Amino acid sequence: MSALSEAIAELASNDRQWDAFRADGHCAVLAPPGSGKTKLLTTKLADALAGDTVPRPRGAACITMTNDAALQLRARLRGLGVARRPNLFIGTVHAFALSRIIGPFAAAAGNEQLASSRLASERELREAFDAAFARTEFRPDQRGEVKTTTDKARQRLDLTGNRLLGGQPIADMAVLLQEELAARGLFDFHDLVRFAVELVEQHEWIGRALAASFPRIYVDEYQDLAPGLDRIVRGIALRSDLDTILFAVGDPDQAIYAFAGAHPRLLNDLAREPEVQTVTLERNYRCGQAIIDVSLRALGQTRTIHGEHDGGSVHLHTATGGVTGQAAVAVALITGAIGHGIAPEQIAVISPWGSDRDLCAAALRDAGVPVFARTDRDWATTPLTMLLEAIASWTSRRAVAGIELHELVDQLRAIAPDAREHMALRAAVAAILQTPARAPARELVEAIANVVLRGYIADPGAGEDARELARMRAALAGGGKQQEMTVAGLGARARAPGHVMGATIHAAKGLEFDVVILAGADEVGLPGFNANDEQHAEGRRKFYVSITRARREVHLIHTDIRISRKGNPYDPCPCPFIAELGL
Repeated sequence: MSALSEAIAELASNDRQWDAFRADGHCAVLAPPGSGKTKLLTTKLADALAGDTVPRPRGAACITMTNDAALQLRARLRGLGVARRPNLFIGTVHAFALSRIIGPFAAAAGNEQLASSRLASERELREAFDAAFARTEFRPDQRGEVKTTTDKARQRLDLTGNRLLGGQPIADMAVLLQEELAARGLFDFHDLVRFAVELVEQHEWIGRALAASFPRIYVDEYQDLAPGLDRIVRGIALRSDLDTILFAVGDPDQAIYAFAGAHPRLLNDLAREPEVQTVTLERNYRCGQAIIDVSLRALGQTRTIHGEHDGGSVHLHTATGGVTGQAAVAVALITGAIGHGIAPEQIAVISPWGSDRDLCAAALRDAGVPVFARTDRDWATTPLTMLLEAIASWTSRRAVAGIELHELVDQLRAIAPDAREHMALRAAVAAILQTPARAPARELVEAIANVVLRGYIADPGAGEDARELARMRAALAGGGKQQEMTVAGLGARARAPGHVMGATIHAAKGLEFDVVILAGADEVGLPGFNANDEQHAEGRRKFYVSITRARREVHLIHTDIRISRKGNPYDPCPCPFIAELGL
């Protein structure tokens, strides 16, 4: 029996999953944590491609919110026997907007300026923002707050002067920034979404062309889509004059990206559309039943969710000595778990703040515990940077998350045109095999970049990949912030085996572990200072997401003292949701 046949047979054992798998038209799957929604989505897509439901040359688009999720989806589809094909898109909504909407159609739609513009670097964005900011009446000390609120208004595509988004002054600031970027021949990710929405909504023929190319649209974690991204998907998939079918999976209870404009309402609205079949999953294959029960109390709502196994535990810890004491408690819990035979990669310490995550990660390293804690300070995660990290991991360990060298080479060949040349590919493979783990990471990255990535870097469509590769090379170069990083150190960013995971709550979403430690379970982070009703509701969802990452154990740590940004000590209250858990 093939891997795909086995996956289909497993879906058949779950009535709700089977209903969604057999759905012929639009379908929205509302799925709790650990319910197998990603497996359902990839199996349905693989079956459609294998059965020629999506005939060549027409294809399918599988859209995610993050590059990490896209990488996971590609790996799952490879495991189900889906070969890479040019009319199959798997990637983020931003990548889809750039490579499938703006790139092919901007010039044809008459927007020559957009067609000739490019994605701005961080430095160029700062310069454009500062130029626009200087044309306003805001005080210099308001810059940070103005930038945050301007980003929020642009993410929500709301420049109406909404008082909740800063009113007319922020709307005017957003317009000035957009004008400044356009004058420089640049756009950013907010513009990327805005332009794609305009092209799809203002030119019906673009929707028809996209529907012809992608008659099936699959969306993972639909609740994470911001309003503009939701409009793109609806503009392609839910038009009455098009034959495109939408299959979306997600969970409104896990909507935690309000800062990016996402809202659980968008998925709930989709599920209520008359032409959309809604399927609600009720099994959690991940968590012990005790963890499920506690998580539902944390959610504060009635849900029917059944676990596949009993057990699981949730524990509360009060750390004395502030965030330093909190890190010490986390280290003790983690070393104890490892001592009881739990593999380090099955343990995560997560936090509402990156600062708490970093303190815990540093304490673990001081205790001799390998830890993986990704940040985007040096370079962001894109398909290319993640591939280079995975290659470094394989080079230093000869293993990475079960991926073989030939699979990494196949990914390199697929992403970089120069890698399709025999001699270039041989040179890249030689560098992978011959570079020592202790060698400077820049040696491996430069060897690969120079022989197989030259054409890719020069490709205007490379966009985010090219920008983040440039940041990676600059950080690793002599004089760069990570000039001392070795190949092994670069590989550790690929979540290599043997490393505890350190992450923010947002970064941990979608992952699962045997043991999860939530450091920073204080009211100041969950739900946050002076939280309004919407922020309080999202804080509750973050708490729910944190608990449901665990299969076996959850540990909640809150501190007895914190230091404010002004340097003043204060006594933080525990996260208010803890009192509802009945521990």
